Amino acid sequence: MSFESRQSSLAILLLPFLLSFLSPMVSASVEQSEIAAEEQTDMEPWDQWDQDDEGKYIFCEYNSEGNAECDYLFPWGGDEQMQFKEYHSYETMKARMLRLAADNSEFMQFHEGLNGGTNARGEQTTSNNYEGWYYGHGSPWLKITGNVEGGVTNTFNGDSGNYPDRPDVMIVGNHHAREWMSYETPLLVMETIAYYYGKGPIDNDGDGLIDEDPWGDADGDGQIDDDGDCLSLAAEWQDSNGDGKPCNPGDFGVDEDFSEVELTNLVNNREIYLIPMLNVDGNKYDREVWVGNNCDGGEAWENGCATSGWRKNLRDNTVTGVTPIPDPDEAVDPACDGVDLNRNYQFEWGAPLGATGPLFPGMCYAGEAGPNNDVYNGPVDTTDQDDDGRLNEDHVDGKDDDGDGLLDEDWMGGNSEPETKFIQDLTEMNDDDGDGSSDYKTTLTYHSFSELVLYPWGHCTNCQSPDHEQLIYHGDQMATMTDYTNMQSSDLYPTSGDFCDWHYGVHGSYCYTMEIGTAFHQHQDDVDHIAVRNIGVAFYMAEMADNPRERADLALANVWRNQILEQPSQLVIPASGSIPVEMCLDTAFSIDYADSASHVMYRMVKPSRSQSDYGPGEWFSEDWSSVGFESADDDCELLNSSGTGYKIVAYLPIEDTANGKLHYKAMISTLSGTQKVEYPQNSQYYEIKIDYRAPFGSLFGSVMLFMTVAVFVWGGLGVCLRMMMVDPDEVKYLDDVSDAILDAELSEEDSS
Repeated sequence: MSFESRQSSLAILLLPFLLSFLSPMVSASVEQSEIAAEEQTDMEPWDQWDQDDEGKYIFCEYNSEGNAECDYLFPWGGDEQMQFKEYHSYETMKARMLRLAADNSEFMQFHEGLNGGTNARGEQTTSNNYEGWYYGHGSPWLKITGNVEGGVTNTFNGDSGNYPDRPDVMIVGNHHAREWMSYETPLLVMETIAYYYGKGPIDNDGDGLIDEDPWGDADGDGQIDDDGDCLSLAAEWQDSNGDGKPCNPGDFGVDEDFSEVELTNLVNNREIYLIPMLNVDGNKYDREVWVGNNCDGGEAWENGCATSGWRKNLRDNTVTGVTPIPDPDEAVDPACDGVDLNRNYQFEWGAPLGATGPLFPGMCYAGEAGPNNDVYNGPVDTTDQDDDGRLNEDHVDGKDDDGDGLLDEDWMGGNSEPETKFIQDLTEMNDDDGDGSSDYKTTLTYHSFSELVLYPWGHCTNCQSPDHEQLIYHGDQMATMTDYTNMQSSDLYPTSGDFCDWHYGVHGSYCYTMEIGTAFHQHQDDVDHIAVRNIGVAFYMAEMADNPRERADLALANVWRNQILEQPSQLVIPASGSIPVEMCLDTAFSIDYADSASHVMYRMVKPSRSQSDYGPGEWFSEDWSSVGFESADDDCELLNSSGTGYKIVAYLPIEDTANGKLHYKAMISTLSGTQKVEYPQNSQYYEIKIDYRAPFGSLFGSVMLFMTVAVFVWGGLGVCLRMMMVDPDEVKYLDDVSDAILDAELSEEDSS
């Protein structure tokens, strides 16, 4: 080995030590580069998002003029319908629902109509009672919940996966046949759940970050584009949905990177009843007959047809059992037939606001006031439900109108249609906990159009419901998600017998109507971005389904934002024993101390050699443990100078010999039923490094160990350095001298 090569070996040996001094400067340089990248603006979409990533959601291609055209690209692939660039028909929708239910049987279950039996009102029904008058189809629906084949089976409704401790939410589309966007949005909710359920954190937009832009305003700063990637696009791309508002809901880069873990947790802890197309009869007629007869050979959104179409179901209004003259033509009579399903629910049915009743029951006659009117509310009921010899003296309004001690028992009409009777019995026969009332605490119905969020009441003007402020609060959250206007339904126009008034007035369910889009027959180019704009609302409704009133009350009092979970910088790690994690709660938050309800979840992790990024994506498969809270019998200061709260603490049983990274997060519930509110939010967690805390032995043993290490490691290093630094000629000279001395000694021995 030459002297130069030994010097090279020395340099290589010392290189790690030199790099350790240089690393802070390198890190600073990298950070500056990242900051510069974040500050970069005026990018094109294909520069912003990596189209090769699993989470890609935008696809750009160049047209003949050389200009880029970009669209949403949903990660599940498929044809134009799969990509929400073309409307589904009833047949393709049902086929897709069946496919997803078969492929995801652990959390999705397909149904059509109901089995029937004896309903909550004592009526005998069969599956035929829930099939459309004309085409004979029931409304397809999905039951979505974790372990949907487990739980209790509801023989009347036909579904399993019924759990007393899981709140229920109903999501309904297409009450009105011509409102095609109203069923596409629930279908996107379905596809989103099917694709992302059970998956770890995904970089949905391919920007290198994870779960940084959930639906709505995650941190309350008024900014919908939480990660700023829409704002960094060139101005011409910031209004990709063409609504005139840059970086608004539905635009590229807005609400595009939600938490897949949060979605999975939501599905596992809720029962979601998804009914994309309630009015199958009317929709088929609108698509297959009305458009062909009225749009001059064009598409449904052409030739003036965008804001017109068939609205009702296909009830034959000349054959009701009352009219003495039979209907000579069994085909649909567009001048007479059909009932407006969203005027046919029983609460305040028949009120002379926003609905039209028959002049003579069962008779079809001409004129705008007749049954052919778009808002015809259905036939008058002719059954004496309470057998008192009188008819219709106690309609459904929550009052004992006839003073007989019974409530709403002899209604005037409503729920006369297969579709509304389906909703009635699906609702009233869904009682998992056996308390005699429906389990739906939140319900959502999609309509089009107007870009509005509507809440009860609809049947009266200048009136307020008992939950007026709370309904406004949740409506405001959904209006923020969509940039729609939140208002009381009757402020748009009065209605009677509508879905939300019935669900809220009769069953106490917080109910909202989303009027989405800008047309009945929306142009199919708008399907994807309008659906994207509105799916967050469905997940918000599912989240608040545990206790919507209390959630609103706590939010209005800023309780959520003022409570504190100790952050890593605040944790005190004891020299040994369990690690205490404290929370400061508002006195308005009455915590449920049961371990299953309120707890800290934690795990210890150690990076493997193959892991280069220790973020959420690396640790998704690691199991969590949990430990309950107990009272700390101490006061604490809440955030935002909001006053004094009470302290709780959880003791994490971390071994003294453990070392690595501690992940932790809190789940807290109230005694009133609000379930497992997360701190921090959006399925994030805190991380802190935990060092080995166990003693290493006695002082003498430590000194001896140090000396041993010093002798063998540093002594050996010194020998190696000396060997490397000695000139080869000197080494050769010393070798020659050593050989001469050895030869002389050997000669002396031989001569002696």
